[in-house]
Amino acid sequence: MQINELGGEFALIKKLTNIIPSQSKDVLVGIGDDAAVIKSPNNKNQFLLITTDILVEGEHFNKSWSTPEQIGIKSIECNVSDIAAMGGLPTFLVVSLVIPPSTNVEWCERLYQGFAYACNRYGIIIVGGDTTQGSVETINITLLGKVSDKNLCLRSNAKPGDILAVTGELGASSAGLNLLKSNLPITPYLEKKHLTPECRLDAAKDLAPAVNAMIDISDGLASEVNHICDNSNVGAVINEKDIPVHQDVLNAGKTLNKQTREFVLNGGEDFELLFSISKLDLEKLKQTGVKYYPIGEITNPGEGRFLITKENDRIPLLGGFKHFG
Repeated sequence: MQINELGGEFALIKKLTNIIPSQSKDVLVGIGDDAAVIKSPNNKNQFLLITTDILVEGEHFNKSWSTPEQIGIKSIECNVSDIAAMGGLPTFLVVSLVIPPSTNVEWCERLYQGFAYACNRYGIIIVGGDTTQGSVETINITLLGKVSDKNLCLRSNAKPGDILAVTGELGASSAGLNLLKSNLPITPYLEKKHLTPECRLDAAKDLAPAVNAMIDISDGLASEVNHICDNSNVGAVINEKDIPVHQDVLNAGKTLNKQTREFVLNGGEDFELLFSISKLDLEKLKQTGVKYYPIGEITNPGEGRFLITKENDRIPLLGGFKHFG
């Protein structure tokens, strides 16, 4: 069987996970969340977070419309987003590069300037890495972080009756990418959202003490809702009319003759946060001043995952971006 016949990226991960040992008294959360959670050797009230992400030219970035600095910034942001989803703070990272021998040295220097810019924004220190040659530019970052035991957020803590909410407008990165691929004019808003997105570490610190489950939106809203449902053993209902969408995304849908929900549900790389929260804790969240948008509700196990469309149709919540799909 070929990988593309298996059912996508997550089916492959599940198959491979069954092969390797993953049990340890020091591992609190292993494969299956935004980051691994490891016991801290010196502080029982704080945990170590570890996440990694790999970006490949032609798959995750395109040198024809992204500057090296933009690629460097985005590489850091997508990793910090995973730490934010766990309720933590980023600390140290290592970066490994695969570079064709013909790559211009200036391109590499400008890439690192992008790394430095984003790392300075979050107080992250680059402590090492590796470089080798290959046929296509590939960037792999492993980021460490820390989180207090009171702020640790997992995908597995959603409860029936919880409100599902997001921290910002969705679909902009995907809409921007589709315009770029089609060589169509792109607005500054959509260009920024795709080429230099900013994760929501700012919101995470206030969300973490109040929410039940949390995940970052990197593979599309549909995928992330299903991850929470799978890990928490619950169902969910999402109301399309309540999902926040920028006017530029709506306009891009008309230009490209695509439904806006395709960008929102399946596009990914918005790097907003999706979270579930008890209705009893909503007032506490409002007091923090964090802007959020309720989009649905967690339901009982076995009730499925559904999208209520703007036309009031109830359809299965399928989709989300998948490599090898």
